[in-house]
Amino acid sequence: MRRALILFFLLFFLLFLLGLALGQGGGAERALSGSVFYDANGNGLRDPGEPGLPGVMVSDGLNVTTTAPDGSYALELRPNRRIVFITIPSGWWTAQFYRQAESGTSPDFPLYPIPIAQEFSFIQVTDIHILPQAKAAVEEFVARANGLKPAFVISTGDLVFDVCYYTSLADTLEEVEAAFSLYLEAMSGLAPPLFNAIGNHDCACALSPSLPEHYKGAYQRYFGPLWYSFDFGEWHFIVLDGNSPDPLPTSWLNEEELAWLAADLALQPKDRPILLFSHQPLFLCRNYGKLLEIVRGYNVQAAVAGHEHATYAREVGIMNIVTGALSGRWWADDGLHWNGFNTDGSPQGFRLFRIEGERLSSEYVGMKSQP
Repeated sequence: MRRALILFFLLFFLLFLLGLALGQGGGAERALSGSVFYDANGNGLRDPGEPGLPGVMVSDGLNVTTTAPDGSYALELRPNRRIVFITIPSGWWTAQFYRQAESGTSPDFPLYPIPIAQEFSFIQVTDIHILPQAKAAVEEFVARANGLKPAFVISTGDLVFDVCYYTSLADTLEEVEAAFSLYLEAMSGLAPPLFNAIGNHDCACALSPSLPEHYKGAYQRYFGPLWYSFDFGEWHFIVLDGNSPDPLPTSWLNEEELAWLAADLALQPKDRPILLFSHQPLFLCRNYGKLLEIVRGYNVQAAVAGHEHATYAREVGIMNIVTGALSGRWWADDGLHWNGFNTDGSPQGFRLFRIEGERLSSEYVGMKSQP
């Protein structure tokens, strides 16, 4: 009897380990399918006669596929994948490039054509650290950005003041929601499209692990995938997550992200100019050496980041450009009136990039400087 009990518990333990391996080791949970199409009438629905778009990259953040000649796609979604997204191709645009990957849905992506620009500008802004009392100042930045007429804006993390650390201003789900909603409200007047990256202060660490919004879940609910890519002009833009897989966040590129990056790059021409974006400077992240191996042989022009509340450039395998914070030293030193500065003495501001063909240039623009 005792031997039989031992065998029973041993068998139960082995089955448990097998189930754990299947659930976490990459087994597909469900198939997901949909389409990418030309939304000729702009209603967001695929109507009769609206053609599918072939060759568009679709991903769940790990698997990457491309659409068939009729614009359809199929993905085997991993158990921990919440979001499906496309890489917006050159010459096309869409109001939203990602969908929540809910069971039983068929996410479709309506696109419309835009000119393929050879010359354009875009803005990188970082470390906004929105607070209620800083909302008017952020809206001043929005008006300044609109006046420069960039093709798009990338906000590279620390969107909110802090929803991460246990001394944060957001220890409840309601407070986390209020912080992200305030950021969206302050940026709502932005005329060009807005892309975001997750910063360490955007990770809802103080929430209960039982909530789907815990850690990076709240950011994903509001802003979509943690890493993704899009094309504009002849350039390929990649946004990465520099935060560790588990709290508290440290500067880290995780293995799933790097696997996705390799799959994304495998579908790019080797000579296509590429820019990387993240919150933390990539050269400060764990697994940076692995990233350099992955991007070797590709035309990576620079890796652009914030986090340091300082302004500098450093070549570490590839050029790393670090931009000062819009909030300066977290809105201190009369920063609400742009009298503040970053930890290196640079003014509160943002970076304006210009692209002419394959030539990239940038300048750091202080908010008190003349337009």
